[in-house]
Parts: sequence; structure tokens; C-alpha cells
Amino acid sequence: MGKETEPTCRPVAEAASSENFDGQRLRTVLATLEPWQRVAFAVSCVEVLVPSYVRFSEPDQVGDAHLVRASVDAVWSALAGHQPAVHYPELPSPDAVKELLPAEDDWNDWAPQAEDAVASLVYLLELVDSDDVTDAVYTAERAYAAVDEFSAREQDLEVLDADDREALLGSPSVQDELRRQAEALTILGDSAADRSAVAELRAAARRNPVGGVL
Repeated sequence: MGKETEPTCRPVAEAASSENFDGQRLRTVLATLEPWQRVAFAVSCVEVLVPSYVRFSEPDQVGDAHLVRASVDAVWSALAGHQPAVHYPELPSPDAVKELLPAEDDWNDWAPQAEDAVASLVYLLELVDSDDVTDAVYTAERAYAAVDEFSAREQDLEVLDADDREALLGSPSVQDELRRQAEALTILGDSAADRSAVAELRAAARRNPVGGVL
């Protein structure tokens, strides 16, 4: 992975809250799931970022929102199939998707979230190819980072002290995303979970996009 798509180092609150982002715990849980379940969790994290990329792309017709949307939909469709094994269609290469990262000249208010959308899609594509649990963790980290940055801007928070971090972690939009991730893991971890759970995960992600519904 290139430096531009490594997980961000945005402030993470450590104060007590209903939910917190814990990458190590997430890795442990994801490692117990089947490969298709890891992909289902990861694509749900990319799904919440697709509208952000659309908002970035559409005003000046930059990037390729259609490719982002089509790639995510193709993974969802493969997961929803009825064959015992999941057969993924031909998907764009990670390098091709990296070309969609916002350029400096195209920067707008949604560029930070668009950057997270592209990075999370790259990790999803790498997960489909390698089943590396780390890639699944990174998709979730990017979704969290995107809503964290969005909420900070909404609250006009820049240099964060401990109280600011606590307030940011406790903001409704951040908690909504963290709860969505936790609920997705609960659904997938159910001993009776099968691929019928995919539709539930997809619907939940579409109800809770970063930045709100288009």
C-alpha cells in the first residue's frame, strides 16, 4: 500500500463512551469469521463512505463516482449469491482505484471523506484477493476516521484537548457508525448467520452514511 492510503492518525478519544474504536479487538473478532463474512463487514464500511465520494465528485465532475459505486455494488451482489462459494466478478485493481484519490486542485469540503472512501475501497479489493484480516480492520478504521473528521469540522474542533476528544467520540454521528460496526459483527458472529445477513448489513450501511443521507 502506498503512503497515501495508510490508516490516518486522527485523534482518537480514550474517554469512556458507549462505543470506542478498538482495532485490536476488531482484528480478533474478524479473525474468527469466515472469509465471506470478513468481506461483508468490510464492504459495509466502504458503503457508508460512497455518498461522501459522490458529494466530492459531482460538483466539478472529478474522480469517478460511478466506478466507486459499481465496484461496491459488485461485491455486494457477489456476496448475495446462492452458490456455496462466493465468486467475485472482475473488479478494478487497487492501483486503478488509487488514481481516484482527490488531487490538490480538486480539494473541496468532502475531499477528506472521499480520500477515506478511496482508501477503504482499496483495502476491500485487497481483502477480496488475499483475505488478510488487516485489510478488513483498515476499512473499518477509515469509516471511523471519516466520521470523526466530519464531526470535528461540524463542531469547529481543531486542536483537541481531552474534553474535546470526549465530546467528539460521544457525538451522535460517531457513535452511530461505531454502533453500526458493532451490530454488523454481532449479526455476522451469530452461529446461525448465513448469506441472508448480507441484505441486512447493506441496508444498515445505506441508512447511516457518513455525513447523512444524500
